[in-house]
Amino acid sequence: MTVTDIDRHTDRHLALLDAGWHVPDAWPGPVHDPEEGTPAERIRAVAASGFASLAIPEAFGGAGADLAGTAAAQRALARRDPHAAIALNMHSLTVGLMTDYWERHRDTTSWLLEGIATQNALVASAFAEPGGSANFLSSVSTARREGRGYVVSGTKYPCSLASTATLVCLSARVAGTDDTIIALCPSASPGLRVEGDWPSLGMNASDTAKLVLDEVEIDDRLVFHRAPADSIDDTVIAGIVWFAVLIGATYHGVLTSLLDLAVKTVTTSDRHGPRTVRIGQAARDLLALGGACRQLARDWTDGSLGGEPALATAMALRSSLSDTRDRVVSTLTPVIGSRMYTRGQHAAALHLDSLAAHHHPPSLLACDEAVGAYCTGRPLGFDPSS
Repeated sequence: MTVTDIDRHTDRHLALLDAGWHVPDAWPGPVHDPEEGTPAERIRAVAASGFASLAIPEAFGGAGADLAGTAAAQRALARRDPHAAIALNMHSLTVGLMTDYWERHRDTTSWLLEGIATQNALVASAFAEPGGSANFLSSVSTARREGRGYVVSGTKYPCSLASTATLVCLSARVAGTDDTIIALCPSASPGLRVEGDWPSLGMNASDTAKLVLDEVEIDDRLVFHRAPADSIDDTVIAGIVWFAVLIGATYHGVLTSLLDLAVKTVTTSDRHGPRTVRIGQAARDLLALGGACRQLARDWTDGSLGGEPALATAMALRSSLSDTRDRVVSTLTPVIGSRMYTRGQHAAALHLDSLAAHHHPPSLLACDEAVGAYCTGRPLGFDPSS
């Protein structure tokens, strides 16, 4: 087999899996070296490249990318730097959610988005809490009404972009009421501090740590949503849809890189046989995952899917991501061999990083129960019944 033949065969699988993913023209793609600089420096370099404002409308200084375009950018970044991609996934989620909110309400969220675009600011998504729920209107942090705003206290963990974000998007339950607020908080605010890091096995260069809020003051103008606590409203549904698509696209990029290694293993050694079957099985799973991500993105954007059907579809996609990850990894392990478990090997890093797909909310039990509840006419929720 000639070098030309190897290149032709190697490119073919990537063209197949890349088809349908259209990265916005406004972003040049990942150009940083994932092996150079600190994780924080790499994350900031990506943000400065225009990535930070992709999902913001053009009228406010952004690129105007829709959910599908933002997801394609997440996938492209994950192909080059999984750690930066998983960190920036939460920024993309927050900015996308804010844009979605503005499109439905046409309110003062616009000037918040304009500020993010102007500064190429990174926004951390601080919804996760120890013992908390995947419903970000179910916060255990507290917000006390005071003066022209709120005083917030609580712990957010794990939180990506903990030390690199300019702003933090957080939720907190309003004391003395049945409401929860969603607000932006400058990361330099007095009383807000970063503690430690997340001792994860993979994705450990994603700037993930604990945020502690101790009597942090937040101006009323930075609050862009207030709703009954524990409710599942349009904002919650939008957040789950954006998250499911973005996280699916991000891990699709990671797993595409793993498949790429497997294909190169076969084509360079010219050892096919059952290895070709396994590559076909893994590619088939990735084609299905990619198609599901893009379909939900299109259906949500054009309005053909919304409300509880959109939530059930997003929960199904989130659960399917974990199933796909396990099948792809187990299918490709005999092809790649011991490099999957050898320290310092790219395959081992991708193997470990992809394991994090199981640990994002909503939990797999909650996802499958929600889909089943929708199908049987029961109320949807985020906490699996006992």
